[in-house]
Amino acid sequence: MTRIDFYQLNPARHRYDQVVCQLCQKAYESQQLTLLLTRDPQQSQHLDQKLWTFRDDSFLPHDSEETEGLVTPILIHDNPDPGSNRQLLINLSSAVPIYFAQFERVIELVTDENRQQAREHYSFYKERGYPLNHVNL
Repeated sequence: MTRIDFYQLNPARHRYDQVVCQLCQKAYESQQLTLLLTRDPQQSQHLDQKLWTFRDDSFLPHDSEETEGLVTPILIHDNPDPGSNRQLLINLSSAVPIYFAQFERVIELVTDENRQQAREHYSFYKERGYPLNHVNL
């Protein structure tokens, strides 16, 4: 069953995009194929740039679409189609994607700006019996 993790960000200590990049780094290091589902093309483009520059000493292979015969470790897009099979979904979109259960793990980030949306997502998963974890960062 898919594990759902909610990460509560403290805005005084963490920048949203920096946390996203750190989560992608951890997933890449543990060889988890990741879908970074964004809310819109602008967020996808912003995170694409951040993944290139967030650390001087790291490289996170990522792309906005998959090429036949080549699996990109981190796929970034706002398209409702999940693409190929992946272990981790980092959901930054405003909705719970209908295909979330095909992932081993889903991460939802909670900020001051999306608190109500996060509560709705939490209720959605809870009503369906998914294991929920809450982490304060």
